[in-house]
Amino acid sequence: MRTYILRRLLQIVPTILMITFVVFVMMRSVPGDPVVALLGDAYTEEDAVKVRAEYGLNKPIVVQYAIWLGKLVQGDWGASILSGRPVLQDVLVRLPVTLELIVLSMGVALAIAIPAAIIGALRQNTWADYTATTVAMVGVSIPEFFIGVLLLLVFSIGLGGLLPSSGWVYLPGTCPSMVCGVSLWGNMQHVLMPAIALGVGRAAILTRLLRASMLEVIRTEYVTTARAKGLSERPVVFKHALKNALIPTVTVMGLQVGFLIGAAIVVETLFAMPGLGTFGIDAIIARDYQQVQGFALITAFAFVVINLLVDLTYTFLDPRIRYS
Repeated sequence: MRTYILRRLLQIVPTILMITFVVFVMMRSVPGDPVVALLGDAYTEEDAVKVRAEYGLNKPIVVQYAIWLGKLVQGDWGASILSGRPVLQDVLVRLPVTLELIVLSMGVALAIAIPAAIIGALRQNTWADYTATTVAMVGVSIPEFFIGVLLLLVFSIGLGGLLPSSGWVYLPGTCPSMVCGVSLWGNMQHVLMPAIALGVGRAAILTRLLRASMLEVIRTEYVTTARAKGLSERPVVFKHALKNALIPTVTVMGLQVGFLIGAAIVVETLFAMPGLGTFGIDAIIARDYQQVQGFALITAFAFVVINLLVDLTYTFLDPRIRYS
């Protein structure tokens, strides 16, 4: 197991290098110039040349990437071209917001998907099964931003401001400065609607997948044997059937967590949350190359680490799976 984990960790390096290089090249190929955004409309060509030389933008792309990679190895993620702030500092400030949003939205998805899938599988072709399947189809068909707008209309406007429509309150111990609000209750009020908006779509996907997997597992011989031994329905379903049915679901969950980082851009923008999603989209719009590279780096790292955790989870769900 240790050898397998070490080998997977080593594979992270070329994967991240490939992703960051592709992003590096693509950002410099799209129209737009960060120098123009930095200097404004009234600037001379001499000033532009000086700024490009200062940030190394006048060098070939491969040389620019090598310079960026050399600084990255030393722990320097570079500084924003527009604001001058260290990219690593901005990423660390915004990372807890996005992590909390993703974890809670996946919790919402599982809280909906697992009961709905179990009911649908155990009561196949009944009104309960049809209801769960219909809700799953509706959930997967509605985009996150539309669900977010509906939640805003109901809880922030229709119910007299029951939940805040924008902003953020940090959890105790995560405040990046002395001026931000810190409150557990306030944090839950601000994160509830974004987490639901992100989680409903994931819940629909996981419900359909887990229901199909449960239908297959409950017809296997070991489940029939467990029932024949006189076990009650609860341990048969949760200990024998659900645990094995979760294996394909966990695979999709790993992919969905990666996609949640992209979906968080829409939700964080809608609810004005200071997370990595808004950080990434603002950097792309402003053509701030250093911030875009930081966003791509942390996103790629999160994606490959989550997929490693998914592979290790298989050994917990099914003891027959071993990595040598």
